Amino acid sequence: RLREGPDKGTLEWRRPNRMTLQTLLHNPAYAGIYAYGRRRVDSRRQDPTRPGTGRVVRSRDGWHVMIPNVLPAYITIAQFEANEAKLASNRAVAEAMGSVRGGPALATGLVFCGRCNRRMTMRYHTQHSKALPEYVCCRDATNYGAQKNCQLLNSACVDAFVEQQLLAALTPAAVEVSLHAADQVLAERAELERLWSLRLERAAQTADRARRSHHLAEPENRLVVRQLEKEWEDALAAQQRLQEEYDRFTRSSPRTLTSAERETITALAGDIEGLWHAQSTTPADRKEVVRAVVDKVVVTVLGTSERVQVAIVWAGGTTTMGEVVRPVQRLQQLSYYPQLTTRIRELAGQGIGASRIADHLEAEGFRPAKGGKRISAATVHDLMRRLDCLAGRVHRHRPAPPGEEPDPDEWWLKHLAAELDMTTSTLYAWINRGWITVRRESCWPHRLIAHADQRELAELRERRTRPPGWYSRRIWTDTAGTAEQQTP
Repeated sequence: RLREGPDKGTLEWRRPNRMTLQTLLHNPAYAGIYAYGRRRVDSRRQDPTRPGTGRVVRSRDGWHVMIPNVLPAYITIAQFEANEAKLASNRAVAEAMGSVRGGPALATGLVFCGRCNRRMTMRYHTQHSKALPEYVCCRDATNYGAQKNCQLLNSACVDAFVEQQLLAALTPAAVEVSLHAADQVLAERAELERLWSLRLERAAQTADRARRSHHLAEPENRLVVRQLEKEWEDALAAQQRLQEEYDRFTRSSPRTLTSAERETITALAGDIEGLWHAQSTTPADRKEVVRAVVDKVVVTVLGTSERVQVAIVWAGGTTTMGEVVRPVQRLQQLSYYPQLTTRIRELAGQGIGASRIADHLEAEGFRPAKGGKRISAATVHDLMRRLDCLAGRVHRHRPAPPGEEPDPDEWWLKHLAAELDMTTSTLYAWINRGWITVRRESCWPHRLIAHADQRELAELRERRTRPPGWYSRRIWTDTAGTAEQQTP
């Protein structure tokens, strides 16, 4: 209704926007509640130059007046409170669950930190052009500037456990129980339908009696006719209100399942997993199912290890405990790292190489830090070097065929690298620059033999002692000096 102008007070229809609808849903008058004092001025937030500023919305306990069932209601008070709770949970804040979105993380908004009991947020990082979700508890870092997050773990391990337990709960037996419960709900609805039909029939009889009384009255008795007309109008208004309430009840009641729909649900219950992984099932659909049966998921990382304790709190209050394995950054974070190093020392003491040690570790159940089934031979070799298990070992290379042994002044590349205390990759770079002369074997052309006598070894050792970037700086200096000489 217009508040000012020549048409003040008249009703004008306008296209609603988001804020108008949100205000309508939050207004208690929508549920027939008269309220006063919902918004009050906070002097600390008020701008003296703008008198209309500083208003804050109070909670229900802070209202001055709240009288239910005194205004025409469009919804019930219970539905109004459910709408308020849903709107609060859909807010994009740390304390709320948030609305369902299309991300791949399954338990978004349901994961709580087992250390500080706060809701964990979702964070995505890109690896190999793929977005990987993580659950992170960063409230202390956000609010108090802490250097480390409370907890951080990949979401895949937690989501896999939640999905496994959810599919186990959605068994055909559980679906049959749900259908039986639906039958009970439908029986209760039938009883309510009978009561509503009696109320509607009584209202129709009252309105019909008022109509007949009005028609039987003498027109000359104006006072009587007016009174009967008013009673007729009141009866018709009461009948209309009752019909509107019945229509709202019908819309809010669950729809009756047909026999074909019940057979379809029973058939799909036999392949819950296939229905869950179907292409037609979107991530948002899966999240809606999880939120319908799960209240919260509490995760606790044991120290900095790969072990994570997970507790699923179901909607009925039952709790399911379990333990999952998360990927970590370093092998030292693994809970079985001491057993791993001890086993590597034992196998290395038996003269077994890194590749065979990796085979033994895979067979015995040792897994790498970042997931996978096998610890690579390169990782085992690096651990052997850190554990000082390579001391006294002779690096054996593939034996050369008869007559192909290097000359006294020739070296295999790995032997020359060990003599110069440098890596083989650096030797290849020197070969490409022409600093080392090499030849290829006649039988195995992929193997190189370097020529280096005592004089050349001395030059290579002297070249080895030069700092990194020495040649590039020297070339740049020589080039700059030549340019200065040529400048007139």
